[in-house]
Amino acid sequence: MTVRKLDDNGDIVTRGQQFLGGKEEIAQTVMTRLRLFLGEYFRDITDGTPWYEQILGKFASLSAAEAALRARIANTPGVIRLTSFSADFDINARRYSVTAGILTAFGLEEVTLDG
Repeated sequence: MTVRKLDDNGDIVTRGQQFLGGKEEIAQTVMTRLRLFLGEYFRDITDGTPWYEQILGKFASLSAAEAALRARIANTPGVIRLTSFSADFDINARRYSVTAGILTAFGLEEVTLDG
């Protein structure tokens, strides 16, 4: 499988190398899946990361929020398993960051989402 490459702003790259394959493709797919909010995609409102429902706001427990993120990453096509996972919530700066190491058929890759 090959995906269109996205630039740093999330826009589709239209010049130069326009497609990704291998572990870079899987890492970009993980990031895209994490950035998709639950119910945001009109063709499948059951798909997405439950940011408002389970992670941000008044969640029941931090472990449940981390479990939702782990499941979202682990269920990405091409991910064999998580090798590491770290989530940091800074209440003062109102920032949530996730760093995960993933094992793919193409090797190890690390993804980081700062939000």
